[in-house]
Amino acid sequence: MSQSDSTANKKSKYDEFFKEKHETARGLITLHKMKGKLYFELPVNLLGREMLIGSTVTEISENANAVVGSKPTQPLHVLFTKTDTHVQLREVNADYIATDAAIDRALEKSSIGSILKNAKIETFNNDSTAVVFDMTSFFVGDNKKMSPFDRNSLYGSAFKRTESFKSENSYLSGIKAFGDNVSVRSCLSYTYSLASYGDGKTLLKDAPFTVEMTRSIILLPEKPYRPRMADYRIGVFFTPRMQLGEGSRTTAPVYYANRWQLAPSDTAAFRRGEKVRPVKPIVFYVDSDFPAKWRPYIKEGINQWQELFEEIGFKDAIEARDFPTDDPEFDPDNLKYSCVRYAPIGIQNAMGPSWVDPRSGEILNASVYVYHDIVRLINKWRFVQTATVDEEVRQAELPDEILGDALRYVISHEIGHCLGFMHNMSASSVIPVDSLRSPTFTRQHGTTTSIMDYARFNYVAQPGDKERGVKLTPPRFGIHDRYLVHWTYMPVFEAANVEEEAPITAKWITDAVKEHPWARYGKQQFSVRFFDPRSQTEDLGDDVVKATRYGVKNLKTLIGDYDKWITSGDDDFEFRTEILEGIINQMAMYIQHVYLNVGGLYKNEVKADDTLPAFANIPTEKQVAALKYMFELYGDLDWLDNRELMNKLAIMGSPKAAVANMLGGLIISAPFSVSLSADVAGNSFSFRDCADIVYDFIWKPTVNGRKLTREQMDIQKQYVEQMMGVGNFPLPKASGKGFADQQHDMTACTCNLHGENLCGEISYDPVSGFGWSPRAIFNRGQATVADIYAYVSKVQTLLKSRVDNAPKETKAHYELLLRTIELGLK
Repeated sequence: MSQSDSTANKKSKYDEFFKEKHETARGLITLHKMKGKLYFELPVNLLGREMLIGSTVTEISENANAVVGSKPTQPLHVLFTKTDTHVQLREVNADYIATDAAIDRALEKSSIGSILKNAKIETFNNDSTAVVFDMTSFFVGDNKKMSPFDRNSLYGSAFKRTESFKSENSYLSGIKAFGDNVSVRSCLSYTYSLASYGDGKTLLKDAPFTVEMTRSIILLPEKPYRPRMADYRIGVFFTPRMQLGEGSRTTAPVYYANRWQLAPSDTAAFRRGEKVRPVKPIVFYVDSDFPAKWRPYIKEGINQWQELFEEIGFKDAIEARDFPTDDPEFDPDNLKYSCVRYAPIGIQNAMGPSWVDPRSGEILNASVYVYHDIVRLINKWRFVQTATVDEEVRQAELPDEILGDALRYVISHEIGHCLGFMHNMSASSVIPVDSLRSPTFTRQHGTTTSIMDYARFNYVAQPGDKERGVKLTPPRFGIHDRYLVHWTYMPVFEAANVEEEAPITAKWITDAVKEHPWARYGKQQFSVRFFDPRSQTEDLGDDVVKATRYGVKNLKTLIGDYDKWITSGDDDFEFRTEILEGIINQMAMYIQHVYLNVGGLYKNEVKADDTLPAFANIPTEKQVAALKYMFELYGDLDWLDNRELMNKLAIMGSPKAAVANMLGGLIISAPFSVSLSADVAGNSFSFRDCADIVYDFIWKPTVNGRKLTREQMDIQKQYVEQMMGVGNFPLPKASGKGFADQQHDMTACTCNLHGENLCGEISYDPVSGFGWSPRAIFNRGQATVADIYAYVSKVQTLLKSRVDNAPKETKAHYELLLRTIELGLK
């Protein structure tokens, strides 16, 4: 054999390495699956190119930990680098941006990217254009950044969950590669344990769990899509960055609006006002596993958004498609495809998350998860809020058409999130309550100005209104939804860059807010940040007392009649029990709606050119009316204890007592809310004004020497214990909250009230937006411990003057209260 023949027959190092039988998938990156290991063959021209790695649940053994189709973690923003011997997978640090070349160079040294995987180079391909390395442990390992456990799952939200990875039961299960992305499928096994959050008691220990995960890698464009500066005065999701530059604010936050790249295919025609298809439409694929009768409503919930895109000039901008059966590239678990997925689990919810290019806010993928029991939730909402008005819903299962239309509304709301739109909780607050009983108005506008609000069904409507033509459901779209689509997706051709565009889009908002009440954005409020009564969930109308009167009137009718309406489909009384619980929860919600008008503040998202104030007081007469209506409600709760109904149901105890206890606590706390709001904005309604009104309501029967009812004794006991706790006067066998803590509960911002500002000037929440935050550092409230003492002492004096002549049960009650006060004051 000649030397040339010997050389020709000699295998290259690459061919020798892959001499064993193996599976290969060629595409953006060539993947090799050999002997259970995963090898990347990465083109060297992709070194340094930014990519995203997204994780999707493909199959699962316990969907209470996550659901099929869900993406439990944010995609990883990564790139590959190389040394002489290894390839590094690095997580990109995109937190900072620079306006100066020198600063940009400094940033490169300060944000090199943390190494997630350092893989030894096994070989190069035959022409040295690609490098081969082992990535098995990254994809078949306990990678917390790509965990299959969803914190929003049934177990993740209800329990303290711990997990332990089982490598011996995990393996690489599949590879796919395409021109613009690759996918790796892994079978991962764990054990997990559940404990209660309260006492830490173990509820489940070392349960086995297996999940098939699909990890998709997509290449980001070299030049990001031109971002649009987000604005905290409009409810659009955002991507935060920190900008380093010159000027007095050398470090300043920058927020990019999250939006799809929607560009007209014919710019000239678009600018002439013609309707033009986008270069790349937004496509949502609908899960083939959905129940057949749901599918038309789900697809309509997607397609209806075409109407609003057409109004700004885009034709066929969004489209619902079935899962294709003839496309070998289609994979619903691939980050490339946006899908509406069905989750067969008893969760009463739906979600619409999206994933973006972290450099620009461009939405690259979005999903809607529809949990099976969403229909149960819809059934309950529709029944509790409208059954007194609508005979068609007076049954255990809604008619298909009514259920389907409600499901369409839910899907359209979630698709709104996928398009970048946040909740606008003030959208319903600009509608006059009387308009909600108008056939003309409700047919045109529904119950709210935006379907991104939590405004469900028309609980203001009264019996006979439906026959007159009053609409009971939310609108297909509200006027605020049109405003959202225009602001987010209307191209600004006259601007050459994001800096030139920003003042133009900002002026759109400034002009709209000046002219139209519906343009104001009301952030979703959480926990101690509840203070603007216009931005509440599940409320309707501009007059909360008037709307609640209508709602309570309907609940009184409902609780007395609905048992006889259910003639079939509820042999075990489960539905009736759910409806009673729904009535109680609806009543509690009404009370919260009213309460926030006492001591609340109107908060407007403003900039320098806006005419609205950042804060405004609620008029005194409105606060007093809300407070007195709470007194009225407290004295009219007997209807909640429908004994004939409750004797059939799995309800123990007294709904009336539970609601009264909640309502009593809010009544007593009202002066402290007023104390804080008055200190913020100079409210003419003061702590003492409110405290005197509350005192008179609670103690008037005692002042008049009457025998007390059970409810009157309960609220008096609540008053003494709550006031003693707020004043830091020790309670027997109980610990109350201190005054500073009570202030913290009532304030409008999660700041430290002892002198340290914890919130900063600019803050953001991924759900409720960003912007100028109220500083509570100087807000101590009007009330003092001496004020608390004065009212406790006043009660003590009153009780001493009445105890001897009180009827037997009332006397024992007074003696107990006196003993409590005396022990506390000592």
